Amino acid sequence: MSRSTPPKEHPGAVPAVFPLLCWRPLVHAAATLCLLGLVSGCGSEPSPPPVVEAPPEPPQPEPVELGTLSAVDLLPAGTGKTKLSIERRGNQGTIEVKVGGLPKDISAVTTPIPADKSNGEILLKATADAGDEEVVAEATVTVSVGGLEASQPLKIRLKKVTRPAFGKAATVLVQPGGKGVVNIPLQKNGFAGDLPLTVGGGRKGIKIEAVGGEEQVKLTVTAAEEVPDCSTTISLTTSAFGRKLSVAVPVEVARFPFRVASFRVVGMNPGEQETLSLPVQRSKYNGPLEVTVENLPDGVTVAPAKVAAGGKEVAVEFSVAAAARPSVRSSQVVAKGGGMETTNALIMRVLAEDQEELPAGIIDSEAIKEIYNNDPAKSAPLRRRGSIGGRLTLASKQALMDFFGGTPESQDAVMKGLDWLARCQRDDGSWALDGSQDATAGDGQAASPQANPVGATALALLPFLSEGITHNRVPEGQQELAQYQPVVERGLLFLGQLQQQSGQSGELPGGMYAHALATIVFCEAYGISGDDRLRLNAQYAIKYLLSAQHSAGGWRYGPRQPGDMSATGWVFLAIRSAQLTGIPVLQDILRRAERFIDTCAVGPPEAPGSRYTYLPTAPERPEKQSLTAAGLLTREYLGWRRDENNLTVGAAYLMKHQPPERASTVGDLYYYYYATQVLHHLEGDDFDLWNYRMREHLLRNQEQEGETAGSWSPQGVPHGDRGGRIYATSLAMLTLQVYYRHLPMYRPVKFGGGN
Repeated sequence: MSRSTPPKEHPGAVPAVFPLLCWRPLVHAAATLCLLGLVSGCGSEPSPPPVVEAPPEPPQPEPVELGTLSAVDLLPAGTGKTKLSIERRGNQGTIEVKVGGLPKDISAVTTPIPADKSNGEILLKATADAGDEEVVAEATVTVSVGGLEASQPLKIRLKKVTRPAFGKAATVLVQPGGKGVVNIPLQKNGFAGDLPLTVGGGRKGIKIEAVGGEEQVKLTVTAAEEVPDCSTTISLTTSAFGRKLSVAVPVEVARFPFRVASFRVVGMNPGEQETLSLPVQRSKYNGPLEVTVENLPDGVTVAPAKVAAGGKEVAVEFSVAAAARPSVRSSQVVAKGGGMETTNALIMRVLAEDQEELPAGIIDSEAIKEIYNNDPAKSAPLRRRGSIGGRLTLASKQALMDFFGGTPESQDAVMKGLDWLARCQRDDGSWALDGSQDATAGDGQAASPQANPVGATALALLPFLSEGITHNRVPEGQQELAQYQPVVERGLLFLGQLQQQSGQSGELPGGMYAHALATIVFCEAYGISGDDRLRLNAQYAIKYLLSAQHSAGGWRYGPRQPGDMSATGWVFLAIRSAQLTGIPVLQDILRRAERFIDTCAVGPPEAPGSRYTYLPTAPERPEKQSLTAAGLLTREYLGWRRDENNLTVGAAYLMKHQPPERASTVGDLYYYYYATQVLHHLEGDDFDLWNYRMREHLLRNQEQEGETAGSWSPQGVPHGDRGGRIYATSLAMLTLQVYYRHLPMYRPVKFGGGN
């Protein structure tokens, strides 16, 4: 095995085998020698240090420069701008903008200028409170970027302004359903252009329109018909230079800001002239008035009259032609002033030559004879006072309407009611109290009435009979009513079949009220038609009623129950209907009934029979309007004289409870039905006034649209939840037919067309 030849050593090289640790002392020694040499100079010249050059200083930035700012003029609530132009001079970055030294009521909106832009703007705003005085000020605008700033003054001028102003607003007087106009003064004070107008306040149903002009604002206020009398305030507002300006406008809604107090009866003989002084009532308006009288009877004239401002009465001159015939008319006294108009009724009656008898020709004897085949015995009942003989011809009906206050409008309402009733009749000839043809239908009330077909059918038939329509005839001159003859015939057959099912007693199902109503139907149908077949139904029905009387004289829900005034009133009307058609009733029955009615009398000591209660045995026995009217009507039929004190006092009580001049529901039809008959029999001024209020009240509340058009709603009617729409409609129609349904009780009849 051979060894490797060691490499040749390089001169000066350290032997490879020299220990590594030997380097440290050598280095240390060398360092020491060098250090000593340096200190001592080592006997040689030192080398000069190298020259190091300092880096060049960066160039200093030139200051930015803000261009001169244009002055800004401001108006209150207005704005103004000034443009910014900055010389950057090499300065980069976003430029901040500040504004200092702004005067009160002025603010500035600034936006930083981006790094790539050198232009901007400042938006100045003035508050709406400014402008009362002129303001001239100098603010300072400063721009800064990279720690450098530049400033410029900014001149600001805030102008002094004079704002528009409203004058004082007068009260706007407006009637429901009408308009009121007022002009509100406006001072523009140099303001150019249109002013924005807004209105507010008021109340529901009041509409406001404002139209501006150069010197005034025209404000029109419209009140809906249903708005009640009230006081309210409307605010009229505009704005100028940012400040709101407003004025309060008082508004008075008054249906009668003025009115002639004319609700009375004026009776004059043909050929007479009279000047009547009528009071003028003023509540909101005192200006001049013009007064006219409209809808006068034929042959009556009234000259127009004027009332000075503040006047409290008006003289009205009436003139009646010598040839004017006896009649009554609901005239209207019209007063106009201040763009408004009011009316009030005045009942104008042309008096008859003989005030104790009905005018000749109202009852046609020939028509009566024809019905009963010239049999005087049978036709005699139709000639009596209070009889049903006035329904037989159009001529007699029209004469009675003219004499007692019927109108074309009231007759039209009756015709609409007949049409609705005919539409409601069911296939079997009956009616249901809610007026529905479908047995499952209701009347839209919370609790619909029971069908009670006997009561409902009787109620529905009575208006047809009151109009003179039966199964075999219609009034002479009204052939258009023949369309209802089958309606009446089917209804009579329905009642007759039910009565026959109950045997010889004559009872009809449905209770005492239903039976009494059906009895009236049979009696009237027999009396008008002369058909002897119906006399048998009427006799059986009356027989049952007489047998059902309680020993004390009254009637109630079932046979021989202790009576109440309500049921007794209806039964007594049935008995009277029998008498008026020639069916006799024993006087003992009537005397017992009268004794019972005596026990229900609760009037004051001076007139105990002037008011009535429901039950004679009730602990408190309060009087009731409806039963007072029912009691008084029975008294008239039982023979009280027209001047009987109890009747006179009772009639005055009824007149204190007249139908309302305005109402949203028809109200107590039960009361109205009886009271209208009581006062119709008494006639005179009381009935004329009552009739006007009653007639107009019913006309206003009749349904005019939809499936119920022609009917009256039972809502708000006492017992309407049980009687339903048929009950309400029937009583309303019978009340509108009062003029010819029965002749008055206290006036003899002059017959025409023969004796």
